[in-house]
Order: sequence, then C-alpha cells, then structure tokens
Amino acid sequence: MVSVDVSWDALAPFFIWQFLIPMAAGWMQSTLYAIFIRAGDPKPQPGSARYVRHRRRILMFIYLAYFTFTIYEVDFNLQRSSNAYNDLGVPVDVDAGELAKRFRKLTIKYHPDKIKPGVNKERANAFYVHLTSMREIVLDPAKRFAYDRFGPTGIAQCKSCITIGDFVDQAIQGALVTYGALLGFLLAANALGFFKDGAYWRYLAIVAVAVLDLRTSMRPDHPPFLANWLNPLVTTLHLRPAYLPFQVTIIAKKASISAAQFLGLLIPLYRDDPQRPAHLGEDTEEDRHKQIDRIEALVQASKTDVSRLLEFESTPFKENERAKVELREALKKYMVQNVVHQEKDVRNAIGQTIAKRRIGAPHGAQGTK
Repeated sequence: MVSVDVSWDALAPFFIWQFLIPMAAGWMQSTLYAIFIRAGDPKPQPGSARYVRHRRRILMFIYLAYFTFTIYEVDFNLQRSSNAYNDLGVPVDVDAGELAKRFRKLTIKYHPDKIKPGVNKERANAFYVHLTSMREIVLDPAKRFAYDRFGPTGIAQCKSCITIGDFVDQAIQGALVTYGALLGFLLAANALGFFKDGAYWRYLAIVAVAVLDLRTSMRPDHPPFLANWLNPLVTTLHLRPAYLPFQVTIIAKKASISAAQFLGLLIPLYRDDPQRPAHLGEDTEEDRHKQIDRIEALVQASKTDVSRLLEFESTPFKENERAKVELREALKKYMVQNVVHQEKDVRNAIGQTIAKRRIGAPHGAQGTK
C-alpha cells in the first residue's frame, strides 16, 4: 500500500506564512510606531505608501529570520537523528573493505562480551544490534540505494522490497500521490479564491522539488551539486558530516515551500491597492468622481481661508461698510486669480474643460471657443 507523505511538517508552512507572519508583522509595526513616533505626531495610516513600505521591510526581516531558523532547525534535527554512516563512523562513499575494518574496531569496543564492568549490558547489546543492522544496510546494494535516497522510513515502509527496482517503484508511486495531493489542494484553493497571490511560485516550488525527488530516486548516482560541491565544502570546513540525498530533499522541501509562501504574501504589497491592481491610463467614472470630490474639498478649504483673510484685513474698516465691501471684493478677486487658479487640480480641471469645448470646432474658431 502506498503511504502518503503529507504530514504537519509539510502543511505547517502554509499556515505560518499565511496567518502567523502577517499577524506578527502587524504587531511589530504597531510596537515600532509606538516606540519611535513621538506622542501627538501623526502615524502612517494603513494603505498609505509609507505604511506599506514599512510593512514590506518588516515582513522581509521576519521572513529572513524565520527562513534562516527553519533551515537551521531542519539541518539540526537531521544531524541529531540516527544515521547509518555517522553511527558507523564511515564516509558516505565507503566501500566494503573499509567498512569491514571499521566494524572490527567497533566490535572490539561495543560487543556485549567486550564491555567493561559497570556498563548497562542491555543498552550495550541494543546499540551493537543497531550497528549490525546499519552495517547490513550499507553492505546490501539495494538497501543502501534506498537508504541514501529515502532514508530509514523508505526502507521501513517497503519491507517487501528486495531489489532496487522495487524501491524505485515504491518511491515513484509515493511521490505521485504526495505531489498530486498537494497540487490538488492548491487547485481547489485557487478555485475557491484562496492563495491566488504567488500561485505561480507555489506551483513552481512543488514541481521543482518533485523533479529533484524523482531524479534522486531514479538515478544510480548522487546529485552532482551534492557530490561535487556541497559535501566537499561542509566536510573540508568541518561544518557537519556529509549530506545524504534524502536529507537534501527534506531541506529543499522546507525551503521551497517557505519561499513560495513568502512571495505570495509579498506580491500584494507591491500594488498601489492590495485589493485591486492599478492599470496605467485608466480613466473610469469612479476616478472622475473622486477627482471632483478632491477639487470640491480644495474649493471649500480655499473659501474658509478667504473668509478668514477678509475678516482680518477688514478690521480697520469696521465703521465704513462701503469701504469694507470694496476691500472684500478686491481681496476675493485676488485670491481667486492668484491662489485658487494656481492649484494643480484646478488648472488641470480648467484645461480639460477648455479642451473638451474645442473638440469639433472649426480651426479658425478654436481660439475663441
């Protein structure tokens, strides 16, 4: 029976990136505003360019921190988990002769009949049995092939497998079911209106990891980047033991899913309106009404300023109503001609009105239209 490898570790990034990180970013942004913006000063409003810019930077910081932690956590757990080559103390490319020499030394040290007094014999016997089973896996070509590519779970899930072909068939079936389930989940979510932002990157991440997984499962050699670059680097610098293909696949799954989720959250922040992408050259009825409302608000504000200025300037003429009226008319004419008409929105509106009136007029009459 084919086992579907869809666990909480595979699904958790969807929930973390989609819900927890935005919540953390909002909380951090509010906290930073409370710390760095003085009381009484205006704070950037949600949806403004400054607010979105700050939100994008905070999300980038949280992403890098969590992404780094995720990769470190996966690698740390892989190093702590049991590994046939690490337990035997041999390199990943060990041959049968070197393994035999190494196991003789381990037998002298860990065989139950060789242990020193005071050592727990049951634990010593269990550990020696474990070493023996690891040696059998490394010596058996089929089991070693499966162990390198699928890990201990790959061998445990296919106890009836004997040849390399049996393990490969089992791995291909499991991969088709696992990645098919993930693709089906995304397609259903997109059809219902969820996870649309960054959908391309999610599909690309699943396909890329699936290709890596299938390539590793079906080829007799280890991936070239692993054998020629990564393992020589980590072993030369003594950073950690050499990676096995199944360990690289686990890390690639975590990294690709996390990166796809981050892009899906970041894309809406690059739009002027996160709910509705902007289109250059668009001139809709709604946009015209908004422009008229802005002009009306500007006119009202200008009227208020004019009234205040008239009251201030006419103070010396309180006793002379005629002079006060003449002064107000002169000031109002000056304000309209030199202040209101100089506003960018007003000039644009006047220019558009004049241009519409000239459409269709004879060439000689366009100047007086």
